[in-house]
Amino acid sequence: MASLISVLHRRLAALGVTALLFSTAFSQTYKLGTQKADREPIAAAKVAQPEVEILRDIQTPLWHVFDPRLAPDIFWEPQGQEGEMPLPEGINEELRKKIDARREASLRGRELYNQDPTPAADIAPVQLEGFETGGGGGTPNDNHVAVGKDGSFVSVMNTVIRVWAPDGGLKKAWSLINYSKVNPNVDDIPTLTRVYDPRVMYDPEADRWMIVYMHGTTDVSSFIVVGFSSSSDPTQPWNVYKIDGSPTADTAWSDYPIVSQTSKDLFFTVNLLLNGTSWEEGFREAVIWQLNKADGYAGKPLNQNLFRGIKYEGVSIWSICAIQNGPQPTGTDNYFMSVRPYSEQNDTVFLHRITNSLESGKAEYELQVMRSDLPYGFPPSALQPQDGFKLRTNDARVLSGVRIGNQIHYGQNCMNFQTQQAHLLHGVIYGLDETPFIQARLVTHDSLEFGYPAIAAAGDSEQDPSVAISLVYSSQWHYPGAGVLYCNRTGEYSDYTVLRAGESIINYSYIAPDEQRWGDYEGLQMQYDSPREFYSVGSYGKNNQMLAYVARVNLIDKVLDQPVAEVRVFPVPSQNRSLQIEIKADEPGHYEAWLVNAIGQSWHNTDITQVQLDLPAGTHRYKLNTENLSAGVYTLQIEGPEGPLYSQKIVLE
Repeated sequence: MASLISVLHRRLAALGVTALLFSTAFSQTYKLGTQKADREPIAAAKVAQPEVEILRDIQTPLWHVFDPRLAPDIFWEPQGQEGEMPLPEGINEELRKKIDARREASLRGRELYNQDPTPAADIAPVQLEGFETGGGGGTPNDNHVAVGKDGSFVSVMNTVIRVWAPDGGLKKAWSLINYSKVNPNVDDIPTLTRVYDPRVMYDPEADRWMIVYMHGTTDVSSFIVVGFSSSSDPTQPWNVYKIDGSPTADTAWSDYPIVSQTSKDLFFTVNLLLNGTSWEEGFREAVIWQLNKADGYAGKPLNQNLFRGIKYEGVSIWSICAIQNGPQPTGTDNYFMSVRPYSEQNDTVFLHRITNSLESGKAEYELQVMRSDLPYGFPPSALQPQDGFKLRTNDARVLSGVRIGNQIHYGQNCMNFQTQQAHLLHGVIYGLDETPFIQARLVTHDSLEFGYPAIAAAGDSEQDPSVAISLVYSSQWHYPGAGVLYCNRTGEYSDYTVLRAGESIINYSYIAPDEQRWGDYEGLQMQYDSPREFYSVGSYGKNNQMLAYVARVNLIDKVLDQPVAEVRVFPVPSQNRSLQIEIKADEPGHYEAWLVNAIGQSWHNTDITQVQLDLPAGTHRYKLNTENLSAGVYTLQIEGPEGPLYSQKIVLE
């Protein structure tokens, strides 16, 4: 197949899976819109990184062994003003207020986006298998979820971790604040007084669980708690480690972890801030930690690499998002992404890479600077149904991403520059192994506003680049709720499907009405032995608070389930200057394809654009790039080893 791709060069690229998202128990959906880029993609440029320092083979001893069975069944969680979680660094208050004021001015004297509210029947409480997970100390909800092969799942929310049976029965809940208090005979375990930002992951190869969360907001109190389950049962003992939260000479503390895993390593990124300062003054750098998973599972001293000094043109790159390898967490290298999240409008994208496993001793850092074909920008605060109450969208940082074969799909909160709404930028980096470039779209809606995307691979192989995307929503007419959408292998979106409708605004009395916290992140994971099943955790409003809801989502892909005909071409008309082609070869043979315009002129130049395929038996999927052609009506002709297979008029946009 490698020789075939060489022949096709840039004209063809392998595809993956087509589908619509359906709930198994309901059909409340919303029609989406998209905005496309109006310019061509720009290739990446590799950048030398002499400043990056790699501190190798750091060892952290086992801190303690935590047994959830000994944790108290009754525990307290902070309420009131002390319950607000730290704002993720980078919140530019001056810029946020400027953008919100501009939006307010744009709304005066006209209706908001559409004249009538969306009908109530179109957005209703979800009758899907789902689980109300209860609360957690503080606001906003820092939600994450992981699911094991047997359907057991673990949810974390702010200061609470909960272990659930496959049927949704609660097996055990405990406070992250109490993580150490059940081990009174272990020395050097401080009382955990300020915990936040938990992340949880499941390792399908080892059948183990991992948790990462933060403690403290000064250099003296800051450390990162990392736990590894000692068995497949997360209610059994965990091996717990304390990672230095102030690993530099500065009086800086660590904030906002983003996690990923490969076959051998756990990665997490954090941002370092100086004590008691704003982000503009206090941000020092973002760092990447690489940890050996096997050490943690065995309770051995934990080996780590620390990558620091990550800069571009002498300036530290801010907020690095770890990208998960998918559909399975395989491989030994890992990608990461950054943008300029506090810009009103920008197109710069930073693509980082750690090249190898920790145990190899050869892990190195690489950086490529890219330009998005669709600019992104600092999003406005989202509206709520009660005047004056708004929800922070924080900024436009990359919040989640997944690598599938030669692509990366990522998501950002983003400004809709046409309507002044908060929407989703869904970007795709193509050609990771060659010269990467970005093609992005803005996922829009006439009334709903979106925030805090989580993205996971939806296919069963690296040849299928379909993804599921979870999003929270709110609007002037809709209480904050949670839902999911699906993007198939050809880039077509399903409708946005509501998983949990909100029942009230979000209004914490100790936060100003127009500064209510909406979230910092949400969670989404495929059940690894069931590629079309996902567990999504999202936030919704009830009794003026934010609660969390875990939903089990089933993806129905009718096109994938149907056997392919000899040739299938879609979509018609074309999208993004390309066509998708599937060819079923019963026997090995030679195939050719070409286009003929309305006056009979053939698009058929052997040196540049002729498509010649020598295919083995089986079904093969390709992308036919048509960007060099003028818009219009053409005839696509395909011949196989025994003669003509396909002739059909198509429309190129």
